[in-house]
Amino acid sequence: MSEQEKLSRRQRDRLRHKEEILAAALKLFSERGFHDVSMQEIAAEAEFATGTLYNFFPSKEALFDTLIDDSAERIVGQLAAILDRPGTEVERLSCYFRSLPAQLEEHAPFIKLYVSEVGTRSVKLARYRDKPEVSTIIATKLQGLLESGIRKGLFRSVDAEVTAIAITSTLETVAFNTGEKFDRAEVTQIMAKAEHLFLEGLLQPEGR
Repeated sequence: MSEQEKLSRRQRDRLRHKEEILAAALKLFSERGFHDVSMQEIAAEAEFATGTLYNFFPSKEALFDTLIDDSAERIVGQLAAILDRPGTEVERLSCYFRSLPAQLEEHAPFIKLYVSEVGTRSVKLARYRDKPEVSTIIATKLQGLLESGIRKGLFRSVDAEVTAIAITSTLETVAFNTGEKFDRAEVTQIMAKAEHLFLEGLLQPEGR
């Protein structure tokens, strides 16, 4: 039985309402920016009374924080599941690159919001400075995958930490640069080139 199935009907309804509010907030924040959206407008978009929003979130800032946290947690979970899937380290790394266009398309509104708002609000920067970012968590998982592949002789003996950071930084740059106007074909082409670049440099000669 899943965790959600263990909840009472009232708890499930409350969770669903919270998710609907967050989805409405993400849509409006990503389109217009944090400062230009009111709690009343979020309530209207989610089809709830304004007072209902305040039953879930004491302020717009608290709603924003929850939105950032929940979205980041969802992205980490999805990317980690890809890196942890069955298969060789080469297959898993290749699958990771090839899955990213769909991931970036799904989370394009959040990426746009994160770049435009978190990157320009000093309060938020301070609030997130003590929390590991998505890129840091994924880089750590990538490092473990690379180290495993090196031990098995699949990858050359590279600095796994630096390589993981290089991969993550490259993909983060693509995400930030395409978040404003996502083009699936363009991003798929970029990721194919990135996959070829990194795997060509990582694979042992006999594995190419």
